[in-house]
Parts: sequence; structure tokens; C-alpha cells
Amino acid sequence: MTEEMIKSITDAETQAVEIKRLATEQAAKILAEAEEQAVRFEETSIQTCKAYTETQTKSALEDAETAYNATIEENLQQAKTYCEKVLKNSDSSVSTIVRRIIGGSC
Repeated sequence: MTEEMIKSITDAETQAVEIKRLATEQAAKILAEAEEQAVRFEETSIQTCKAYTETQTKSALEDAETAYNATIEENLQQAKTYCEKVLKNSDSSVSTIVRRIIGGSC
């Protein structure tokens, strides 16, 4: 009976060592897979961020160009309106000179 108990304990210890070994191997595999997955996630994140940065930069440039063109057009219209008012309020010789300058025939 004592021998059976000793054998049972020894078998249990052997099983415990084997279970620990298998668990350690499994943990190492899981860790390696997690590290590989982390590298893939990092690469994917870098690519995603790069694409997002490029998209946002392009969008910002387009918005800036649109705003610039609108401002130029608005200021051009204001300048034309101002010149027309000046022409109306000046005497005929000044009007002729200004008209020639604006028309590009001077």
C-alpha cells in the first residue's frame, strides 16, 4: 500500500513536470505569435498613418488652393470696382490715362 502511494505520488509529480513543460512550450509559442502579430500590427499602423497623412495633406493643400483662388478673385473684383469708381470721379484726361494703363495700351 505504501508502495502504491509512493508510486502514485511519483506518477503525479512526473505528470506535473510534463504538464509544466507543455505549458511552457505553449506559452513560448503564444509569445512568439503575439510578437509576430505585434510586428504586423505595427507595420499596418505605419502604412495606415502614412496614407492618412498623405490624404490629409492633399486635402489641406486643395482647401488652401481653393481659399487662395477665392481670395484672389474677390480682391480682383474689388480692385476692378475701385478702378471703375476712380474713373467715374476723375476728369476726362485722367480717365483716359487710367483706361490706357488698365487696358495695357500704354
